[in-house]
Amino acid sequence: MKGMYNIFEERKDDLQIELWEKILCLEPPYRQTKIEYSDYKDIVKTKKICIDSYCEKCDDKKVFLCNINKELEEMLGDWLSARPMPGYVNNLSDEDVFKNKLYFIDLVFSCAKCGEKHHYSLMFKGDIVIKIGQYPSFAREEEQKLLKYRNLISKFYIELKQSVSAYSQHMGIAAFVYLRRIFEYIIENEYDKINTEISEKKVSFDEKMKAVDKKWNIIPDELDSQKSKIYQVLSKGIHEYEEEECYELYPYMKTIILIILDKYLYEKDKAIQLKELSKMLGNI
Repeated sequence: MKGMYNIFEERKDDLQIELWEKILCLEPPYRQTKIEYSDYKDIVKTKKICIDSYCEKCDDKKVFLCNINKELEEMLGDWLSARPMPGYVNNLSDEDVFKNKLYFIDLVFSCAKCGEKHHYSLMFKGDIVIKIGQYPSFAREEEQKLLKYRNLISKFYIELKQSVSAYSQHMGIAAFVYLRRIFEYIIENEYDKINTEISEKKVSFDEKMKAVDKKWNIIPDELDSQKSKIYQVLSKGIHEYEEEECYELYPYMKTIILIILDKYLYEKDKAIQLKELSKMLGNI
């Protein structure tokens, strides 16, 4: 589990943990997250939330804590005081109770080491949860995760950050274009390495991508059954996508690129270690 743990003291439910992780850590502001009406009963059990986040004062990833008993009591006070039994108010179902309700909650997290504050504002509307604000920004948080690639693809590192910024502002096409440029650069660069024959035949990007994948395995074996769909997404021209379609596809595109970049990092670190090992053995 990345980014979050020990959310519920009374209930250890992986689905609930993933829900909070998705809302607070993984989704940009104003993206809707669906919940079940029965989730409200579990939300009210929450005593403490812990997340991993970058702390600017510590200049490192740290655990941030939030005790939310008071906030939940204020948000769901009318339901808590009125329910005769868990899940029902005057014999009404969870859906009847919460379908037309609108709740707002502000969560303040503190760094466990230095006390730096991070703020999140959430809106619960029926079976929808929306993060309507956060500080530091979602883009700022995401950029910290990208620092390790700074010296790997310096030419496109800025575009990698800009893609995250565009995505956080719900600009799907712009976010997708930035990632697409990086992906095209990687494919063209790797294709030139394996294509030693001089040919006047015009090779499509789709053909280049498949050739590179066959040689270098850019798409993990675990996704073999989905390769045709992935090729379709990555081969399709930007002008063919609508704004919302790009926005929905962006996380998948980003994941593929980061898998590739992590592979570069691994090879780079491996080369450094082998060089140091060779030098050390040569001095024996």
